[in-house]
Amino acid sequence: MKMTPLKKKIMAGTISVGLLSGVGMAFANKDVGGALKSWYDGVFDGAVGSMESQLGGYAAGKLPGLQNEYNGMKTDAEGSINSTRNYEINRASTAINTASQGYIGAVNTAKGQIMAGMGQDFHKIYTDAITELNRLGGVAQEYAKNDLEAFTGNKGQLALDKVQTDLDAAKTRAVSALDTAISNAKAAITTEINTQADTEVKTLKADIDKKIEELRGQITQIKNDLVEEQAELIRDKADELEQDAKEALDALVDGI
Repeated sequence: MKMTPLKKKIMAGTISVGLLSGVGMAFANKDVGGALKSWYDGVFDGAVGSMESQLGGYAAGKLPGLQNEYNGMKTDAEGSINSTRNYEINRASTAINTASQGYIGAVNTAKGQIMAGMGQDFHKIYTDAITELNRLGGVAQEYAKNDLEAFTGNKGQLALDKVQTDLDAAKTRAVSALDTAISNAKAAITTEINTQADTEVKTLKADIDKKIEELRGQITQIKNDLVEEQAELIRDKADELEQDAKEALDALVDGI
């Protein structure tokens, strides 16, 4: 805690009186330090309380005046600051504008000189660039020719080898696949032919057997009809011959 000069004087006087009053018994007590400290704390607290009581009202009465005085100081400070600000702004702006105009004049002069010689400078740059470009173009063309010949030759050979290898492999695979497909097709066709042939044979056998039975009946009927026809002819012939024979016999008998 920071003390004011008044507090320091009061405390010094109080402590001096207290020390003189208690000097006779200082050496009678072995705990003189502790006793002295306790006495000091009591005296100090009393002094502080008295001071606060006396000075509290006094200080409170001073506050309104001090507040007004403080506000006036702030107003003065603000006015001084603003005045300095305005002055320095005007001064610095004038100096800056003066310097700027000087630099602008120098810039315009330099710009005129630069613009006057710019065409020649660019023409020189252009002619130098064209010369260098032509030189570099020749170098690049020669390099590219040699490099690309080697590069394309190498890549071309690798490509040819790759084509040969891949197409040989593709041919082998294709031939193998075709051979397998042909073999599979032949096997499937053969199986189907055998299956169809067996089916057709069975069907035709059944048809043949059916036709045989049909023809057997028809032929049997024809045979029976023809046999009956021949039998009828035979019977008729036999009857005729029998009748002729009987008539011959009768005639022979009659001629006896």
